[in-house]
Amino acid sequence: FTSKERPPKRPKRNTMSAKNEVLVSSDTSGQMWNLGVWDPDTGTILTTYKGGATVPGTLCRVGRDYFLSANKDKPLLNVWQINRNEQLALRLFTPGKCSALTCSPQGTYLLAAVEENISIWQTSTGRLWRVLSSHYQTVNCLQFTKDGSHFVSGGGDGQVLCWSMAVVLARRNIPGLKVSQVGKPDPKWSWRDHALPVTSLHVTHGGVNAKVASVSKDQTCKLFSIISGQLLLSVSFPVSLSSVTMGPTCDAIFVGGDNGDVMMVNLSAPPRTVAVSSETQDITVLKGHTGSVTTLALSLDGSRLSSGGQDATVRIWHISSGQCVRVLEHKGPVSSLEYMIPPPAMLNTDLWKPIRKLVPLQKGFDENEPFTSNVLSREPKPFSRFEPQTLDEVESVRESAAETDGKLKELAEINQQLYQFSVKHILHQKL
Repeated sequence: FTSKERPPKRPKRNTMSAKNEVLVSSDTSGQMWNLGVWDPDTGTILTTYKGGATVPGTLCRVGRDYFLSANKDKPLLNVWQINRNEQLALRLFTPGKCSALTCSPQGTYLLAAVEENISIWQTSTGRLWRVLSSHYQTVNCLQFTKDGSHFVSGGGDGQVLCWSMAVVLARRNIPGLKVSQVGKPDPKWSWRDHALPVTSLHVTHGGVNAKVASVSKDQTCKLFSIISGQLLLSVSFPVSLSSVTMGPTCDAIFVGGDNGDVMMVNLSAPPRTVAVSSETQDITVLKGHTGSVTTLALSLDGSRLSSGGQDATVRIWHISSGQCVRVLEHKGPVSSLEYMIPPPAMLNTDLWKPIRKLVPLQKGFDENEPFTSNVLSREPKPFSRFEPQTLDEVESVRESAAETDGKLKELAEINQQLYQFSVKHILHQKL
């Protein structure tokens, strides 16, 4: 280059463009930001979401478009677009201050716990579908299965309840379901094995075949099966437990204690009895926190564990070696942690292409209101209704309707004949 020429400027490289995984955290102070997005490899903060503070156990995502969390001072939800640092002006009010919040994996339904009640909204219309009241004390945690078919709730009454979304949302009789239960659903499973309040839940992969891990102040960690409803394992510890998570292969349970220890229970060689003690099992203890461990999160490949504590730090552990490889400082007790693949709009705001739009939440619900769903379309879609104009078109419609009615009657007669044949020759057959 000559003295008058300058080398061409290189385009600025987005620091998150090459990231396949980020760590999202929040604390209860909200002094500098509400949510922080970290690079777990280097410990640098990539972006932040500002405004208010997040209640523990209430951070969730609506698909890949929005972040939601509960406000600790008001019956109001914090709302962020994934591509904007400031909160939206949208006001999502709840019946009271939320103690737990979660959203279905597809972003279709939103669940919020206010004291002992669980409210269910449809996100596209804001319609309140149901209010469940099977807990006797405050609901502390909510979590969906990965396929969205069930959700699990844990409360201060020591109960862990498993709910079927099909039953909860039903407006008509379902085969196998009592008519009296329509509109007043009961949980699919009610696990009352804990003696003290449930503090944390984790649902593994597998849909209806998933396992549910729960911890309580009664110093036990329990593992349940959704498909059978059985208690698979109960491990007792010498300290009250405050958080739990499991690996993607379900070969280990990680629990956090009130004394600051993170304990790993190896399940590759499960015990022969259901109730065991941590003293008789293969337990690995990770020490580093000076206060209670409030939340745990595993990386997507299961190689790293992140723990947040009352001491305002997030520690990243290398599981194989048991070493703490990084410490992320916060301004208050850590309230939530989550590993996630960053959506394109988080990396580049120009790629913001939402597939849904949030609307205000209804305060009451009507059983007779018809089902509706709003679809977000970026292009105008002309919808036209067919109306016959000429006499030939009207006559053609009438003939088609008459032909359809004739086929339906013929099929009904055939079904009746098949039914009578089966009753006569199969059910009454002598064995």
